[in-house]
Amino acid sequence: MGSSSVNLFFYIISICLIRCVWSSSVCSDEADVFIKNLHFQCSPSFSPIPPLKVDGNFLDRALSSKQRNGYASVLFYAAWCPFSHSLYPKFDILSSMFPQIEHLAVEESSASPSIFSRYGIHSLPSILIVNQTSRVRYRGSKDLPSIIQFYEKTTGFEPVQYIAGNESVVLGDHNKYMIQLWNETPMEIVKREPYLAFALLFLCFRVLLSVFPEVLSRLKAFWVSYALQLNLEIFGETSQLFARALHMVDVRRVWTKLKLCKTRNFHQGAKSAHVWASSLASVSLGESSGRSSSSS
Repeated sequence: MGSSSVNLFFYIISICLIRCVWSSSVCSDEADVFIKNLHFQCSPSFSPIPPLKVDGNFLDRALSSKQRNGYASVLFYAAWCPFSHSLYPKFDILSSMFPQIEHLAVEESSASPSIFSRYGIHSLPSILIVNQTSRVRYRGSKDLPSIIQFYEKTTGFEPVQYIAGNESVVLGDHNKYMIQLWNETPMEIVKREPYLAFALLFLCFRVLLSVFPEVLSRLKAFWVSYALQLNLEIFGETSQLFARALHMVDVRRVWTKLKLCKTRNFHQGAKSAHVWASSLASVSLGESSGRSSSSS
């Protein structure tokens, strides 16, 4: 009786051990996630987990090999985009707050355009949460609390720990990037950030096109109200001066004609006087000759 009880006890223990081993080998992902959450909640120290920077090929392999209930958060960003620079530190914080979610970062130059179109990414930066059954893209504001709510709603996970002072870290990184841009020459900015330079140039042209018609209308109104009147006054004064000049020219011309007339009259008078004198002389000579002949 005692030996049979001992055998029965060992038999039950063996069955329990076999079932435990079997259940541990085929346990679900929910149990793994629960154990990970319990581990991170009970751990006395908190170590940040940075996101993994991958290219397009690695991203396809990583997402295709993802387990059914396993989640991956992917950040699509561009090195030239200042919005990407402000979002990347927040994504780094999210990777530490949700360690049960795999975080991947894909830079624009490290993936082909087909990768972006395949996952429906048409603007940068973008966050995409992926598992084997669904893909959910974040479309809200880029502040950290809104993204945390999106994580909780999409995955059902809670952050293992809230990190304080994250916004100052993001702001400091963004200010550092802006200071770096201001310290560079325009040619260096164009070479390093060509898309940003073209975007700024496009915005300047748009501003000029929107402001130019208003400026042109103001200039036309100024020309009609002030410049044209000023031109008319100047033209009137010029006309008066020109008329005075013409009048002076006419006076000089008349004076010249008078001088010529006086000169002609003087010459004619002199000629007539000379003729008259010569005629008188001839008359006097004739009389004197007649008197001499009569006396003889």
